[in-house]
Amino acid sequence: MPQPVVTLPAHVSAAGSPGTAFVSANTRVKAATGPLGILTDVMSFGGPLVTGAWVLGNTRVKAGGIPTVGMGSTGLATGAAGATGPVTVVMGDMRVGAT
Repeated sequence: MPQPVVTLPAHVSAAGSPGTAFVSANTRVKAATGPLGILTDVMSFGGPLVTGAWVLGNTRVKAGGIPTVGMGSTGLATGAAGATGPVTVVMGDMRVGAT
């Protein structure tokens, strides 16, 4: 069953802090709210965990040959003091589905 795909930094969370920015190589595949999130995206957060990267993405849908990021994706966030925590998808673009 397709799951929503991440398109905005606010769609992800680490330690309760929403994402504030994405650095992405995807500039071509876009939804109405923005470019689709891909596995190589680097995220920044406003809380104790500062940066994050994706570990597991969608397996069937790719953008530019790189797996997209959806509700089933997981990531790892790292803080300034070396603390780590999970990156989770809070919500995605309901009009774009992927597995």
